[in-house]
Amino acid sequence: MSEINSSEEIVNSIDVPVSTENVGTDSIEEYPTVQIPPPSINDENAFPALGSGTSPTPISWGPSSNTQSSAPVSRKQSPTPAGIARSKTIQEAFNISNLVSLNVSKVEFAKIVNEVKKKHNVSVESTLSSITKNRSFIVNGNPVNVSKARKELIRQLTKPVNTKFKIPAKTRSAVIGSSGKNLRPIIDSTSTRIDIERNTFDSSEDNEDEQIEVTIEGDIDGVEEAKQKILAIVDEETKNLTAKINVTDRLLPFIQPFDFKSETLSIAGPNKNRVITISGLRDEVLVKKAEISNQLETLDIKTKTESKTIPTRLHQFIYADELLKQFNVVVGYPTVDDDATITFTGLPENINNAIQSARTSTSKVFVDTLDISKAHGGNLNHARALAAYFQHSGILSNISSEKNAKVNAPSYEKLAVESSTVPIEIVASTDNKDASKNARAELINQVNKISPSRVLFITDINAIFKNQVNKAVESASKSENVYVLPLNTLSNTSNEIILISLDKDDDEFTPSQEEIDNRLAKVNASLDSIREQQADLKSLVLDVASEKQQFIEGPKGTTLKAILAERPTSIIKLHSDELTTNDDKIFIQGSKSDVSQIEKEIHSLLKDAENVKDIYSFESELKVPTNVLSRLIGKNGANLNQLREQFGVEVDVEKNPEGEKASLKITGYKFNVKEAETYIAQSSKRWADEISKTIIVPSKYRSSLIGSNGQYVKRLQTKYNVRIQFSQSNDDVTIRGPSRGVTKAEEELKELLDYEIENGYTKEITIPSKAISRVIGKSGDSINRIAADTGIDIKVQSTDKEAETRIILLTGSRKGLTDAEKQIKAIVKEVEDAITIELEVDPKYFRDILGPRGSTKQQIIEKAGGSEDKDYRRLLQIPEQGSESKHIVSSGPKKIVESIIEQVKSIVKEKEASVSEKFDVAKDKHRLIIGPSGSVRREIEDQFKVRLYIPNADDKSVLINLIGLPENIAKAKARIEELTADKWKEIVEVPTYLHSAVSERGAFPRKIRNDFNVEVEHGDLTNKAIKISSSFPAPPAEALGNPEEESIKLTILEQDASSVKKDENETIPWRLIGEDDDVAKVSKLIKSLITKFDKDDTSAFLWVKDPSVFGKIVGPQGSRLNNIRNKSGSQIYIPRNNDKVNNVIFLKGTKDSLEKAEKLIRAEIEK
Repeated sequence: MSEINSSEEIVNSIDVPVSTENVGTDSIEEYPTVQIPPPSINDENAFPALGSGTSPTPISWGPSSNTQSSAPVSRKQSPTPAGIARSKTIQEAFNISNLVSLNVSKVEFAKIVNEVKKKHNVSVESTLSSITKNRSFIVNGNPVNVSKARKELIRQLTKPVNTKFKIPAKTRSAVIGSSGKNLRPIIDSTSTRIDIERNTFDSSEDNEDEQIEVTIEGDIDGVEEAKQKILAIVDEETKNLTAKINVTDRLLPFIQPFDFKSETLSIAGPNKNRVITISGLRDEVLVKKAEISNQLETLDIKTKTESKTIPTRLHQFIYADELLKQFNVVVGYPTVDDDATITFTGLPENINNAIQSARTSTSKVFVDTLDISKAHGGNLNHARALAAYFQHSGILSNISSEKNAKVNAPSYEKLAVESSTVPIEIVASTDNKDASKNARAELINQVNKISPSRVLFITDINAIFKNQVNKAVESASKSENVYVLPLNTLSNTSNEIILISLDKDDDEFTPSQEEIDNRLAKVNASLDSIREQQADLKSLVLDVASEKQQFIEGPKGTTLKAILAERPTSIIKLHSDELTTNDDKIFIQGSKSDVSQIEKEIHSLLKDAENVKDIYSFESELKVPTNVLSRLIGKNGANLNQLREQFGVEVDVEKNPEGEKASLKITGYKFNVKEAETYIAQSSKRWADEISKTIIVPSKYRSSLIGSNGQYVKRLQTKYNVRIQFSQSNDDVTIRGPSRGVTKAEEELKELLDYEIENGYTKEITIPSKAISRVIGKSGDSINRIAADTGIDIKVQSTDKEAETRIILLTGSRKGLTDAEKQIKAIVKEVEDAITIELEVDPKYFRDILGPRGSTKQQIIEKAGGSEDKDYRRLLQIPEQGSESKHIVSSGPKKIVESIIEQVKSIVKEKEASVSEKFDVAKDKHRLIIGPSGSVRREIEDQFKVRLYIPNADDKSVLINLIGLPENIAKAKARIEELTADKWKEIVEVPTYLHSAVSERGAFPRKIRNDFNVEVEHGDLTNKAIKISSSFPAPPAEALGNPEEESIKLTILEQDASSVKKDENETIPWRLIGEDDDVAKVSKLIKSLITKFDKDDTSAFLWVKDPSVFGKIVGPQGSRLNNIRNKSGSQIYIPRNNDKVNNVIFLKGTKDSLEKAEKLIRAEIEK
């Protein structure tokens, strides 16, 4: 304890003194005669002795504290009549109990009394009771002198006493005051010694109920007076109270947030820290705190928790929000990925209903799993990278939305750790299992797109720099189209950064591996700047006992946060040696200089903890300019509370400071106190530099200076770190902030104001209401164009819509106003010049005037000079189909309308002279005159001004119908004959049963195209030819081998296994298109193949255990397969990967050729 002065607890009762007119005599043995007799010295009621009164009442504090009670020293004065109430002298009577009086001789007693009388110019009468031995006094004189005399008599004639009582710990600083400002006057005026116990409680905690002891020592009167003055300060400090109630995580979801405010009480919360805050008058706060606490206790007792084991893949289909809303039951999900336990918390009667609802929702889904670790040769790391990429890039979300199925990848934490599988879950409704299949197919497609050669794993970037990675690779990754996956940041357990090379938008072909490697290398190189920083990286492990690490962490981690605040790239792990948990270790990592400084601060903290007794109640005082106090405290103490929370300290601000400086007392953990002190000093210096300037801005320019939605002002405030306020009552604009920023912001505002004044001329023009839509234009195009051309602001004034005129307000420079007015009046003139013409037209021509998708109508309007504005549709109005009207209407500028009408008349005249002609065109050639998306057909119609009608694909008709002028029809017909003329030089009829063999599943037509530049067409039988070519005979059951007993098996059938039966009369035409010599060669080749394959009468199936060996059989560009075919004379067909049976080769030929083919195939496999 820091001793200031102390004493035993004494409770004193003091009555109000009574004044009288007569001055007391000098005798100390007898009482003077007065108009109103004073109380008798022998009267025990007037002068009660110690112990004769009631027992001392316990000390209480707060607004209702009552400090009046009996005491061993008491005083009483006679009542004073109103007539003598203004007397300059008073008479005060009191006694001193023998229990507290000093044992002095009569001579010494007389000496003391005489000195007091002389010193204070008072008369003193005293008597000693023979029964109680209590000594009674009556003192007469000036009120001030009487008071001083009384105090001195008590001090010299009584034994020293001391009293002890409790006060709230939080009021200690207020009682003492800055530099003892409050306590020192109490000590001086009462001549006491006062000792106030130090606050040993953690200042970051809510210690509202914690108390400390006050000890006062001195004479009985001084002790009591000092006590009353201290309690008065405590009463003032504690009349208002802020109490906090912590809400458990378990109960938090059931509590509706409080937002109650009255003149004497406010309740808010729970906040993000689960705290309900109650503020207001102390008594009301305590009552409300108890009430809420009781309600929470009752809720906690009634609320139960039940756990259920539910497969983790179904957790996402337990909808916590709905269960809370419907049943008032809180669902708790496991924090560990592998945990399948779900908790249900609520009233017992509601929990069962919630569980049943959860079962119902999970039973409605179908879950499929795709393990992508099997892809790309079982490359597990690649599968991890793909799963993380699909999740991070949104590919899984896209698949989910497009395929109506939920696709989920493992968490980033799981993907950061190597495992034997990488399962992707596909979840769909049980009513729509096709959605799961579609999503699975798309997921497989995405997996196959990205090969391992496109992925690069980077593991040499330390986690300490993970927040710098995105900025470092941003430019290179965009230019090279490389996706950067920061798995180190996403998982917090991995140091991997994954680069994935994607195809660029301008890549016409798949990039080579060399190009992919170069792209990945460029992005990897962009991380070299971080690698250079890593060269300065240092790691350190300190040995610090576990129980001492609390001094490094500080209250609520505030000390640790303060250490790291200025070192954002450093890491401090308590109870860790980096890789594992270790109670007595501290891991530090950062730049060499930072690590060295952190180590010093930690040693300093540990040293303080050993040497400082009250480390959690360290006190420091500093002075700050009074003009920054408001900034320091903030609105309703917000800034001060934030400071307390940030550093975990108590900050007491001097009340009503005098002079230019105010005192602050900071109490708490020593390190945090010093950090807070530095922060406040730096902030005060910054605030002291703040200035305020005012400029005058006329109200009509305000909107321009503020900008749309305050955009311009916000930019200035951010740019210069200032606050700009526009006064509501006058033209003042105030700029507050750092002096330099205020000056710069003022300059920019003045420049803008000057510009606005220069360009602030206005003019109103009146135009007919009928012209307003043309002036504005479609979506404001016209008026915006005029504004942009002239550099002015144009506003159309709101007015009655039925008014004949509208007002347009122009604002800008003089020249801009003139130019804008000219353009607007030109538009008005066009509107006023408008006419309307109706033309009767036979409805059968409406379609011709409209054209496909309105194209002819658009051409008519554009040719006439019309534009696509709001009145576009009025320029040419054609009755809807089915309408009885025969009139086409055109409204608009005279010149444009007349041109439109003339064009319509011309079209009608042309159509009236048109004729129709039909002629045959082979069905398979219709596509030639239709073209892709009808492009050829439209070209013919536009070029020759005809209408061309072609039968639908399912219509067997071959008639083509042309409608138009005779001369145009002749030209169009010639063009059609040109397009449909036969291009082939020769036709070879290939028997249908041999078509597949000759075609070689489409390989032979590609070969003759490449070798001879000859194209093949099959006319109307194209679809049939393709179907036959792509067909693949299904192997019989006996052709399939047993994987456990054999790796290859040949099964020869004594009949043709082809699906197409032999029929000499059914053929597929092979129309050969090319140069004459080339066509002749190909024709000869096809005929030779027909002769060769016609002899093949036996089929065979060669089953292979491992279809991956097919690559050995085929060889580069099919070279080995062609060699086997030539040597054996057999037809050999290798299955494709997507064939239903993809591990059986189909062969056809003679029995000998098939056996020879088997030997050659086995030889290739066994190489």
